[in-house]
Amino acid sequence: MTFFFKRPQRVLTALALIALPGLCSAERIILSTEEQARLGIVSQALGAASSQSGMRVPAVVIPSPDTPSILQSRYVGVLQRWHQTGGAQLEAGDIVATLNSAELAQTQQQWLDASVELANQQAKLKRDRELFGEGIISRQRLEQTQRAYQQARFKREATNNQLQLAGFDTKALEALRDGQGKPGDYPLIAQQPGQLNRHFIRIGDQVAAGQTVATITSTQALWLRATVSAPLADGLALGQTLQATTGSQHASLILVSKNHQLNDDTQRVEILARFTEATDLRPGQSLSLVLSSVHSGVRVPASAVTHSGSITSIYLRNNEGFEKRDVQLTPLGADYLATDTLAPGDTVAVEGTAQLKGITLGLGGGE
Repeated sequence: MTFFFKRPQRVLTALALIALPGLCSAERIILSTEEQARLGIVSQALGAASSQSGMRVPAVVIPSPDTPSILQSRYVGVLQRWHQTGGAQLEAGDIVATLNSAELAQTQQQWLDASVELANQQAKLKRDRELFGEGIISRQRLEQTQRAYQQARFKREATNNQLQLAGFDTKALEALRDGQGKPGDYPLIAQQPGQLNRHFIRIGDQVAAGQTVATITSTQALWLRATVSAPLADGLALGQTLQATTGSQHASLILVSKNHQLNDDTQRVEILARFTEATDLRPGQSLSLVLSSVHSGVRVPASAVTHSGSITSIYLRNNEGFEKRDVQLTPLGADYLATDTLAPGDTVAVEGTAQLKGITLGLGGGE
């Protein structure tokens, strides 16, 4: 790479070289404060890289995937009733809506039949155990009764699990057994506290199996999702503290998930971060996520860095002028991160680095 100076800069630098014998010695450049000002060289003290230093990427607020925030229908059916208004504050266990399904009515009947059969088989098993103890029946007869009882219990447990998935707790199952309630009716129950977001479904509307009927937003269970390039993802560590911003609002997060597989379409990596405190942000809201490095170090402005092939250098100010120093740097947003060789408070040239590099190479010098 060849460096070119504007004519006034060439003249000024040439005069400096003539007027200052021994101006450049190896990697040291001797320049007084007045001479630095004359050459247009400006220096700046370096600061430690903070959590606000780094690449900013777009991100979106999402409900926590670790909590059941979506209420879905389990069966094809019809919406019978809304028990809560949109925006209502819910507690875990509150009934949100009631649906009716002909398919579920069949499952309910199967559960009732299985419950009756289980009770009959249980009574038979008790009787045959007594008869076996008295020597009236054979062991083979007792074993047959035991197998029949086990089959009846399995069948009842299978239908019982289906009803529990539909929202039937012990109390609801007892009501079903006692003939209370309408066949095919089942509730959608909030599994966590939060604010209700109703989807636009009217009473009497058909609802498909697996269709989302409502969601619950909890300020205690919000996460942030973003996609980043693989190199950026490699610089992040699970458990790392990150920052997000929207306008004047700032929030702290913990990185909780980092996929190792690239998305087929975007060729990017999905990351998830959890808010450390309750927030008034809403799911779907867009933020900027600051991807700071997991390593501590010093933030180096991009304007302070010069490049010679794969070598990156800075000009460190000292009492005599500057010292050229080759450093290992890691990209940090628009700037760089130095994890060694530099310390907070070190002063480097941030303007006039081209003049300093030209001095070390000789006017009009090249690489």
